[in-house]
Amino acid sequence: MKACGIIAEYNPLHNGHVYHMEQARLMTGADAVVVAMSGDYVQRGEPAIIDKWIRTEHALRNGADLVIEIPTLLCLGNAGMYANAGVRLLEATGKVSHIAFGSESDDADALKRIAETLRDKVSEIERNILEMRDKGFSYPAARELAYARVRAGLKGTDPDIDPEILSDRDLLSKPNVILAIEYIKAMRNAEPVLIHRKGSGYSDPFNETAMYQSASAIREQALDGKDTGRYVPECTEEALRTCHLTGPDRDKWFDALTYAVLSTDAEIIEDCPSGGEGLANLMKSSLEETYSWTSFINRIKSKRYTYTRLSRLCMQLLLGITRSRYDISGPEYIRVLGFNEMGRKLLAEMRDDESADLPVIINVNKASGGLGGEALKLLELDMHASDIYNLMTGTDIRKGSEHRRSPVIIE
Repeated sequence: MKACGIIAEYNPLHNGHVYHMEQARLMTGADAVVVAMSGDYVQRGEPAIIDKWIRTEHALRNGADLVIEIPTLLCLGNAGMYANAGVRLLEATGKVSHIAFGSESDDADALKRIAETLRDKVSEIERNILEMRDKGFSYPAARELAYARVRAGLKGTDPDIDPEILSDRDLLSKPNVILAIEYIKAMRNAEPVLIHRKGSGYSDPFNETAMYQSASAIREQALDGKDTGRYVPECTEEALRTCHLTGPDRDKWFDALTYAVLSTDAEIIEDCPSGGEGLANLMKSSLEETYSWTSFINRIKSKRYTYTRLSRLCMQLLLGITRSRYDISGPEYIRVLGFNEMGRKLLAEMRDDESADLPVIINVNKASGGLGGEALKLLELDMHASDIYNLMTGTDIRKGSEHRRSPVIIE
């Protein structure tokens, strides 16, 4: 069976995502679409607007055949860690021959060129990044400049006037392009499939004349109680009307963060993967003048510290994620969140021909006893993170426990 992979958050699932799944299947001729999806926390460092089980059902009803989970630790990492995790999971199935991703750019050659340079010249680029960081640049800005320097050295041109390098730098500033480049860098067996993003960009504001809205615009509309029916599938629209919706400035996320900042030693905050550089003391001193998650981060945000990095740091702190405890760079298992009949057949093939090179987990209660070391740490963190999500959103942590949940099955 031929399968195409997609890495996604579906936060929430909208018309652009449905188009993406349709195009991925069409362009690759795949029998099945496998989605590696963020769980209850997304790469921006925030809780997903709707829990992972509902989002899994939405994906299965709109084009996906099998949904697997990207572990919480790796969802809350930087773009490279997140992309590596998604690609690794999809390739580890042994069935995914292509990975399709959306991008604001349809210049596949440019993306491959950038990815190859970042991968092949990693030592030189990292050295340049450190130099830029010492001058106060944020990591994304430092990487743009470092890439330009290295690429100019390879071409023997001036990075400030070379049109190709200037174009590449522009691409490196776009969120979906950054992820696309990271996906290409991470691929070892699968082939990349580029699908040009339709409509609004990654974080564009709401535009009522557009058929395709960004997920952030749809979240804003939904959290304000406004209609989203034109821009999302029916099942998503119903969930946005009837389910409990959450976000960093809703529920008790900021209260929990305030407690974590106040009660955690600065050394431990600095040990979080996104910590360091004195951020702990800056966080502690900024609490006095802020009253929400967003205002707190905006108080600290600067040219050097991006909103996303700070938000990830906040969520890492809240969940107890530190470098010393979780020195893990990639997934250790394939956790199944849901499947339909085609997905069931794909899972059966993975089992029968032993094509998967990571353990496949369908029942966490059976799996946890057989896992050890880093794999067990990752799974236990996922279950802990789910309990925190349920606690913050008012879900009964006993009824909503991972130990009581089974994969979503669409007949």
